[in-house]
Amino acid sequence: MSGTSLDRRRQQLCGRMNAERLAIRLSEITGEDHAVIRTDCELQPYRVIPAAEGRPADVELQVVLL
Repeated sequence: MSGTSLDRRRQQLCGRMNAERLAIRLSEITGEDHAVIRTDCELQPYRVIPAAEGRPADVELQVVLL
């Protein structure tokens, strides 16, 4: 299954911008830093996790609360 065969809504839901919004929202709610990591899965190319759990090589973006 290639990325172009995914539904437009699925592409938007699985996109980096949505992962960034989720990481920011989770950081605000929990008061903890979160990171967006890239995965090898086409259906979930980005994943949001607590920043402390991410390996630096996998982190695409880190949301740090000041």
